[in-house]
Amino acid sequence: MTSRLPERRLRLRRKTDVAPTAARMNSKVVQELQIKDRIDIVVAGKKKLELSVIPVDDVPPNEVHCNESTLARSGIADNSIATIRASQGVNTDE
Repeated sequence: MTSRLPERRLRLRRKTDVAPTAARMNSKVVQELQIKDRIDIVVAGKKKLELSVIPVDDVPPNEVHCNESTLARSGIADNSIATIRASQGVNTDE
C-alpha cells in the first residue's frame, strides 16, 4: 500500500516582495506537510505550479504568499484556494 503525502487547502495571496520562483509559508505548516524544499500548488485540479518554499513565521498558517506576476501568468487570482503538498519531483532512483 502506498502512503499519500499530507496536503492542505490553503489561500494563495499575491505579494510583490516574494521571488518569482518562491513561495512563503508558515513554518509550522511546512513541518506539518513534511515539505523539504519545494511545493506543488494545484488550483481546481487544472492550474498547477511548482515553487521553492521559504518557511517564515510571519505568514498566517492558512495562507501561502506567492509572487504577484507568477500567479497572474498562471491565471490564478488573489485569494484563490489551492491544494498544497510537498513536491515529488522526478525520482531518478528507480
